[in-house]
Amino acid sequence: MAHAGANAAADGGHGWDAVTAWKRLRATQDVDLLVNLGAAGPDPVLQVLQRAGMRPKLHPPVLTIGSARILQMLYEPPGVTLDLQIDLLFADSDYQRQALAHRMPAQLPGLDVEIFVLSCEDLILHKLIAGRIIDRADAAALLRVNRAGVNLPYLQDWVRRLALHSGWSEIWEEAFPGETAPHLPVQG
Repeated sequence: MAHAGANAAADGGHGWDAVTAWKRLRATQDVDLLVNLGAAGPDPVLQVLQRAGMRPKLHPPVLTIGSARILQMLYEPPGVTLDLQIDLLFADSDYQRQALAHRMPAQLPGLDVEIFVLSCEDLILHKLIAGRIIDRADAAALLRVNRAGVNLPYLQDWVRRLALHSGWSEIWEEAFPGETAPHLPVQG
């Protein structure tokens, strides 16, 4: 997920995303931002994005899926005939706010622009939470490619706290066939 202000992390946009930052090449056509709005709510952000030429995808503009709130925007860049979708996922949970605090700087290839992306561990967790087939495949690949640098205790603690046990076992098996997933820590 990219830096869009003081407290955000990004994933996506024109073939480069946070997954790519962590050595997993996958083309993407959207931008996903995890943002902490604090007490402000979505209206000020919506107004700023509309002044920048974006428009809400839905009416009302905020989509609620379970406990997740997402502001979906569309943007048609100059000279392009297709809309770029920008999803702002609100950091409403303790975990999401922790993920923002744990974000990492990344350099956009070919540009002198630094953004923030989710740490590899948090990106794996977000992929597990999303739960789509492509997200699970990404999570397994991220785990496999970045195994040496992954903070396994951090990852396992949040897998336990977020009750992502079955997804964790599945991606571990896909990443490391025949190898048993490490046991999750006991709640202390």
